Amino acid sequence: MRSATSYNVPKFVRFALGLGLWLAPAWSATLERLSLDNLISRSTAIVQGQVTGSSAAYRGSVIYTHYKVTVAQQWKGAAQKTFDVLVPGGTAKGIRQTYPGAPHLKTGEQYVLFLWTNAAHATFTLGFTQGVFTLAQDGSGNVTVAQTPTTETILEAGTGKVLKDQPISMPLSQLVGLIQAGGPK
Repeated sequence: MRSATSYNVPKFVRFALGLGLWLAPAWSATLERLSLDNLISRSTAIVQGQVTGSSAAYRGSVIYTHYKVTVAQQWKGAAQKTFDVLVPGGTAKGIRQTYPGAPHLKTGEQYVLFLWTNAAHATFTLGFTQGVFTLAQDGSGNVTVAQTPTTETILEAGTGKVLKDQPISMPLSQLVGLIQAGGPK
């Protein structure tokens, strides 16, 4: 008589389970750690703006959420009143796609965004969540910015060493000074 824990598992089931466990790490994102200096130097635009709307649509086989950002202040790039910021993932035509590490922006919220525009004139946040800073005001009226933390794997540029995410936080005035100076040196 067999015990309750003894049974035969078909080979193809064992193979499928093993393959699934082996591929599981591929379902998460791996991001290169971008320092504040990297964010400032690699951005094509840096803005403080409010998300005033969003919609999702296919671009090829990928769904992108389009966030309309109305610019309050701009410190880098050709002056624009609004940006259409694309983030991979969203829901379109009843299909939902998600991308690990992709930021989720909220309509009505203000952010400091480090943006990158490609040759096809599509604009993205630089380094996914690394290019998104939330704003908060304390009781004295001081505004601080804080980088959106990520749960994805962060690697050190050049070495590939896994790093612990350490989001950046500082007064907005300090960040603006660093942007205007071309970044911390």
